[in-house]
Amino acid sequence: MFISAHDQQQGAHGLVLNRPTNKNLVDFLPDRDLEGLGEIPVYLGGPVGPQELTLVSFDWTAGEAKITFHTQLSLDQVKSEAGDGFKRVRAFVGYAGWVGGQLENELQQSAWIVHPATESIFDGVPNDETWLSLMKSLGPAYHLLAIAPDDPSLN
Repeated sequence: MFISAHDQQQGAHGLVLNRPTNKNLVDFLPDRDLEGLGEIPVYLGGPVGPQELTLVSFDWTAGEAKITFHTQLSLDQVKSEAGDGFKRVRAFVGYAGWVGGQLENELQQSAWIVHPATESIFDGVPNDETWLSLMKSLGPAYHLLAIAPDDPSLN
């Protein structure tokens, strides 16, 4: 989960980065002239607004170890940035959202495992292996948690 906007009173907005739909932009916009953008992968961003398609760019600045991102990009904006040897563009259907204070409450209850942004999160094609790699980097206990089956009776 990448938290793209956060305000304790107003709430938070985020995108699931590692849930590919196995479809590309052309599958969602078949009647549009995408000029080469049709191969942009589409991810399931979250359960809210499942009919909303959002284009997002990510750019990792290694020297500063920070991520810059832009959401709600138009096709023209993506084409313009792609012409500049572009960073990383992904499309998302849906997003995750929290009302004011909800995310803070979930964090206090340890409902989320927090990991700082790293280049590897935004490099390549994120999938279940991305999550496994991040969990493994947090130590052996988290690695065991990551490889445990969803249904413990299957263990």
